[in-house]
Parts: sequence; C-alpha cells; structure tokens
Amino acid sequence: MKTYLTLLCLCLSLSITAQNETIYWYFGNRAALNFDKGELEVLADSAMDAPAGSASIANEDGLLMFYSDGATVWNRNHEIMENGSGLAGDPNNFQSSIIIPKPGTNNTYYLFYARSENSTNPLVTAGAFYSEIEFSNDFPLGKVVAKNAFLDSNAPSEKFTAVHHKSGESFWLLTLTAANSDPDELKTVFKAYPITDSGIDFNAKVTNLDFGIESLGAMKFSVDGKKLIVASQTESDRTRYVHYFNFDNETGDITFNRNLIIDPPFAVWPPKGIEISPNGQFVYVSFDAGDNNGIFQYEIEGPTAQEDPRALLYFRPNIKVESLQLANDQKIYVALTFENDDSLILGVINEPNGKSLLSNYTPLSPELNPGKSKRGLPNFIQSYFASKIVTENQCFVDPFTFSSTSYAPISDAIWDFGDGNSGTGITTTHTYSAPGTYTVKGVLTVGSKKVTVYKVVEAFELPVLNANQELIECDEDSDGLSTFNLFSITSKITDPTLNEQLIFYLSQDDLNNDVPIANPENFQNTVQNQEIFVKVINDNGCFETTSFIITARFVDLANIENFYVCEDSDGIVGDAKGLFDSEFLANSIRNQLSIPNSTLLSFYPTYLDAQTNLNEFESNFTYTSGTIYVKAQEADLSCGGIQDFNIIVNATPPINLLDSYTICFDPSTKPPVIVSANNFNDSFEWKNANGTILSTDQDFVLNQVGQFSLTVYKIENGIECSNTKEFEVVNPPIPTFSEIIVDTEDEKNNTISVTIDGNSSYEFSLDNIDYFGNANNYFFNNVDAGLQTIYVRDLNNCEQAIQITVSVIGFKKYFTPNGDGENDFWNIKGLDKASFKSIDVKIFDRFGKLIYSITDFDSIGWNGSYNGKNLNSNNFWFKAKIVDKDDNEINESGNFSLIKD
Repeated sequence: MKTYLTLLCLCLSLSITAQNETIYWYFGNRAALNFDKGELEVLADSAMDAPAGSASIANEDGLLMFYSDGATVWNRNHEIMENGSGLAGDPNNFQSSIIIPKPGTNNTYYLFYARSENSTNPLVTAGAFYSEIEFSNDFPLGKVVAKNAFLDSNAPSEKFTAVHHKSGESFWLLTLTAANSDPDELKTVFKAYPITDSGIDFNAKVTNLDFGIESLGAMKFSVDGKKLIVASQTESDRTRYVHYFNFDNETGDITFNRNLIIDPPFAVWPPKGIEISPNGQFVYVSFDAGDNNGIFQYEIEGPTAQEDPRALLYFRPNIKVESLQLANDQKIYVALTFENDDSLILGVINEPNGKSLLSNYTPLSPELNPGKSKRGLPNFIQSYFASKIVTENQCFVDPFTFSSTSYAPISDAIWDFGDGNSGTGITTTHTYSAPGTYTVKGVLTVGSKKVTVYKVVEAFELPVLNANQELIECDEDSDGLSTFNLFSITSKITDPTLNEQLIFYLSQDDLNNDVPIANPENFQNTVQNQEIFVKVINDNGCFETTSFIITARFVDLANIENFYVCEDSDGIVGDAKGLFDSEFLANSIRNQLSIPNSTLLSFYPTYLDAQTNLNEFESNFTYTSGTIYVKAQEADLSCGGIQDFNIIVNATPPINLLDSYTICFDPSTKPPVIVSANNFNDSFEWKNANGTILSTDQDFVLNQVGQFSLTVYKIENGIECSNTKEFEVVNPPIPTFSEIIVDTEDEKNNTISVTIDGNSSYEFSLDNIDYFGNANNYFFNNVDAGLQTIYVRDLNNCEQAIQITVSVIGFKKYFTPNGDGENDFWNIKGLDKASFKSIDVKIFDRFGKLIYSITDFDSIGWNGSYNGKNLNSNNFWFKAKIVDKDDNEINESGNFSLIKD
C-alpha cells in the first residue's frame, strides 16, 4: 500500500518566472545570457562593449528584438540597426538606457537614454532623450524611425526605471532630474511619464522633493510597482543615503517613506547598484568602501525590519561590485569588475527572499567567456518579473496546485504540466503519474496580453521498501520474548545511506492514527513472531509503509576464555584501563568456538546493549577489568547468540624512583649512591639517554650525571607487561661569587672581601694550599699588590670548586735600578688587560718636569733614566689615570724614591 506525506517547509520548487521580454541579457564587454524557460545559457554573439548600463528586449514569444548601450542600437543579428548609431545617450551612465514597448502594438518600441553634458558627436545638448524603433515587413530587423527626440531639458540623473500601470495595459517611465538645466544641481524632481497605446504622454506626473539626490547610482521599482528605491551615490562630504519611496502605480504619485543610511560611522561608502527582492521584503545595495566593495541587505518589511534593518552579505578587496538586476529565475545577478580589468564571472544572490546569509550570495558558474562583466547589467521594466507560477513540490502521488501572479489581474491561464498533460483555469491541480522533474508552462491572460511563464517542479519519489522481512533477536531464556532495537531492521527494508526516518507502530490502526511505539530502541515483544508496522519517510517528506516480523531465538554460545592486556596499553599509566582490539577478540573467539567468518561478531558493555545493538565498542576501545558481551549475527542479521566473557587489565609493574638524584662533582670522594628497583618485578633495564643498556641488575650505581631510565618487566596472566620511568642524575649546584671587594686605600694593608652564593659552608684560599673560613664569606688582610686568584671549595668536598682572579692595585714606594734584577723598575702592580681598558701614568721630578709615561699594560715600568742617562737617588712624583672595563675612572697620585746603592 502506497501512502505519502508532504512537508511544506522542505519542498519548495525551483522558482522560475519567464516573462519572455526579459530572457535575453546583453551587457558588459560582449557578454550575453539567455534565460529561456528559466535555464541560464551563456551566449557568445554580442557585438556590444558597454562600459556601464545597457538594455535589451525580446518579444512576447521570446524572439530577441534588439539591445543598446544608449549610444548605439544592435539588432538580433548583432549588427548596428538601420539609423541605430549616433544616439545621444551616455553609455557610461549606470542606467544608460531602458526599452519600453508601445502598448497596443507588437512592432514599436521606445528607447530612453540621457546625458548630463553637451555633445558634439552627436551634436546634442544635455538632457533626457528617446528614440522610436519600428519593425515591419520592410524592416524586419528594425529601424530607428525617430532619433534623439527631447524628453526633458532639465539636468538629468543617470537613473531610469519603469513599471506597468496598475491596469497592466500601459507603463510608467520614471526619471529623476534637477529643477533646471544646471548639471551641478542636486536632483529634486521625479517625473512619471505614462506610456500608453497613444504613445508617450509628455504631461508627466511630477513629484517635487524637499531634499536633493545625487545624480549617480541606480533607481529601481519593486516588481509589484509599489516601492521605489533610489541610490544617492556621492564621494562628497554629504551623507549618503538609499532613499525609500512608495509609488502609486495607478496615479503615479510618489511619497517619501524613509532613508536607509549606507555609511558606517566615520566612513564613506557610496551606494551604487539597487535591487528589491521578489517578495518586496528586502533591498539589496552594492557599495564602494575604498579598497573594498560589498553588498548590504536592508529589511524594509516584516516584524524585524526596524530592529535589524541591515546585514552585510559580501565584503572583499580588489574587486568592484556594481549593478544588481533581478532575473526571471528569481535570482539577483551582480556585475563584478576589477580596477583595471573586466571580470569573467558575475555574482548571484540565489535566494533573495531569504534574510541575511540565507539569501546565499555566491559566484556564478559558468563563466561569461568569451564575454566579460563590467559595471552594468541590462535595465528592464521591473514588473515583468512579477509574472510567475505559484506552486510547491510534492510527492508524485500528491496533487499539485498551480496558480500564478502577475503585474495586473489574470483573467485566464492555459497550463502545460510538462508530462504531456494540460489544463486551464487561473487555479488548477494536477497529479503526476511518476516521480521526476517537470517544466511547467503557463500562458497567462493579463489584460490584453499573453504572458508566458515557466516553473521547474519536482515530483518526489516515495521510499522503496523491501517487504516480508524478519528481525531475529537473541532470547536469553527460551521464552520467545526478547528486547529489540527496531531500528536494526533498517538495512533489511531500505537503503540505510538515504537518511530516511523510520517510525514504528504496533498495528495498522496505530499507523493510520499515527500512534507510534514510544521506545523503538528498547522494545519488548509480547508474543513470538510479532508483526510490527513501519512508516519510512524520505528527505522530501514522502513516505511508504510496510510491516515485518520480530522473532526471539535462543542460541547458546560456549564459554569464552579471559583476555588480558597490560595497563599501559592505552598509552596512559595509572588509569586502570587497557586498550582492547575488537578484531583480535573476534578472531580469537572464532578460533575458540569454531565460528565461521560469515558470522559478524560485535562487542557491547551490557547484555541489553547487545540485544538492542546499542553502545557497540569501537574497533579499538579502552576499558577496565570486567565482563563484556559478544554478539554473533548471521549474514541475514539474525541473532547467533550472546555470550559474556572477562577482560582483564594487568597492573602496571611498580617503579619507586625519584625524578632526580644528586651525586658529588667527584663521585670517587664519597661512598657510592645506589638506587634499587622494586623486587616484585622479574627483570630490569637501566639505560642512558641514548637508550644504551647500562645494567640489568636490580641495583644501579649512580656515578655520572645525565638522563637515565629504568624499564621493569613482569609476566602476569601469561603476558609480559612493562613500565618505564625516566630520572636525572645531577651534581650539586655550583657556588657563585656574589660580591668581591678589593680595598687598597690603606697603603699598608690591601684587603679582599669575598661573598659566595651557595648551599654549603665554604673555605677560601689565595694560594690553593692554605684554606681559611667556614661560611659563605671571608676577609683577606695584608694582600700583596698584583693579580690574585681566590680559590673557594665547600667543606664537604662535594661541590665543584671555583676560582677567580682579581686585581689588587699597588704603587711601589721605592725602587733600586742597579741592574741586579731585583726591584730594577718602577710600575703599578695589579693591572691587566682583562680587567682594565686603559692606563695613563706620568712621572715628574721635584720641579714638575715630565720624566716618563706609562700607557701600555705590557710595559715593565721606568728604569730610572732620562734621555738615556741614569738619574741619581731622589724623590719623584706620579699621577695615574686608570679606566676599568665598566668605564669607571681611577685617579691616584703620590711620590716614590729612586735609591742608588
């Protein structure tokens, strides 16, 4: 028995209108598209290179008539139409032109265009113009029979838009101009021109604004002709707005609604392109943000229109976002270009009736090649896009209801349902005999016009189910009753990859009344061979029903041996869990119980889980010691038995070592440090940082510093488990010199004060023979001048000894230059290049005459001569300037004696 269900929220058909006049798009650098029957096709026949706006039109039968950039007209053969060059329009205008067919005829069209500056080629002044184009037997490809006729001499904007009159029998052409011919004036005058079967009514409906609008930017009607949105594009200091007006498509009256602010605080983001969603709820605006371009969505209708009016749909650098235009597939297309190049792609807002990101902006595929996008897209009569078929996708056995909307009342409709069947009536129904995708055609009578529209609908298939299936579960006690997970039947009655929904029932009446089983994952049968009814629902909301039998069968599997793993098998020591391999368990159990490979073995934590196929262990799972269950399932998924068995996690072999041990710098001076492994273990491996085994004894002597590890092994329950611990061996911290003070101020007693940072008591020496002290500091008296080495060692003789050389600066009181090798030179003791940067010593006689200078650390000093002559015994004076390595300056002066024997 076949049944069906339609979920309206999930089954929206592909929304396509096809007002034939709008199916051809010619724009940009020889770019062209065809939307015949709502299917997009890239064309390669355009002869036009339009820098900005354009216009194109087909007749009501879908035959291309002509296209234009406002300066030239091309016919359907992509040749310049007769008299079709030299038009007064400016092709650089954003909306450079618009085409309106003359009502009541099939062979006359008006092409409107404008320019804001005078021109010499053609020779015209600024203003808005129109040309009249006729088709006849003499001119089957069309002829411009009236060219560059004045529409308005006031300074125009670059904005044109048009919409049907409420009657559907005529049109409104809307322009925006200044109040005079000054092109620098802001635009304050709307003029709505009726286009009727009598032609252009120059007695336009005029609306004067109490504020000005910039010339640049687009202007668009909503498809129902009731809303008007105008961009005010400027890079001046004036505030940039998108202006929202209401339009009366019967009288032509325009009333201001409100301004939509485009700029964020402290930013200049002028708006450019404009489009309105088909449902009239959202306005889309392209804008320029300097190095970035983007698209805003404004919500102008709906409960959250004032609370959250603006959403940023698209924002990126290095690409220009320009014109926006609705198409008959109910998507909004976006012109893209680059600063110095054209673009091979357009953007597309796929769901313009969706709020914020649900509108789904994406790049368009395919590319426009060989054409390219520039700033503009073709400008159309917006109400053409109001004509559409209204229906929703259904299951193929469900009747489709077809109706339609248009720019004016519909008096009749003829339908082609795309499957060879047809119908009539403004509203009609049709049921498809098979699932599939169908292109529905509607020919609507709108006033005196025949409007052809298309819509692609999908008649969804029903789920395909296998009947007469049986679900066999294990019976624990041979009473014919068991616990079932009814979802286990899924793979037997349908394809489980289809993501279908299954709902279970106890009887056909429960299914008919939609009273489902409350606990299908834990269902207990009440009789043997019980029939269960199921409804299977696919993603499209269509469903099919069937029934199946649930049976309990007792199968006794034999006892299963215990399984053992080491506690660290899961990579974590101390969590009392082990890592178990389901494939290894299954293979071992097959061998123990002689179970064939065709039987599927699965593992579960409880008996109930095994019965209901829930919480199955993964192929590798961690678990503590305990009892788990194996379930055998035959090839037909029937139960082949459930058996419990034990899994055991062996304890990790213990290691009782510290993370760090300390030994003396010279281990031979002290008794050895020995660490021991736990004797519970069977074997041991002591290794260094390179992994080299140093010992396999239980005890290990620490006689060198470094990184080490101990690995212990224990055989338990027939398997060997191991444990490893890393530890370090270090020396005690080396003491450091904290402070050294050398005092040479007392000429009779040079002293050195030493302070040590360390963890012991220390003794000190200047000759590494005799040591003094028992603390972390010491004071040396009567220190000879010169370079002195300070030696420090700890009293326990465990730490590394340290030493440092210091300078004790001393000035000789006399010298005896007699050539005996003893005290033959006068110099300053305690200076070396390592501690000092410079030395400058000057020696004077008693009359102040400079006798000798010392400026070199390597100088042996003054030998008592002057100009090559040895001086007699006398007193001399010196001045010394010494600079140490920290740029500290030492100045000393004094006298000494030269003594001759």
